Amino acid sequence: MRFRDEGRTVLVPAGRSILEAATAQGLALAHSCTVGGCGTCRLRLVSGQVAMDEPNCLSAEERALGLVLVCVGRPLGPVELARP
Repeated sequence: MRFRDEGRTVLVPAGRSILEAATAQGLALAHSCTVGGCGTCRLRLVSGQVAMDEPNCLSAEERALGLVLVCVGRPLGPVELARP
């Protein structure tokens, strides 16, 4: 997984969320609730696919804009993320 704004690449182990992997590797991402309820951790998916636990707080419009919640998101392959 690549974070465009920080220019960093992070490996996400199976079963871990993007947020868990990023913080474990020293990348500080905004977050609050860690269960998909507040939206603080929203990032824009530039490329790839992310599966998110349901339910979560993203609206259909936010999803259409490519936003994902990294606290409940897991990459399904290589992904690139950026700040919204």
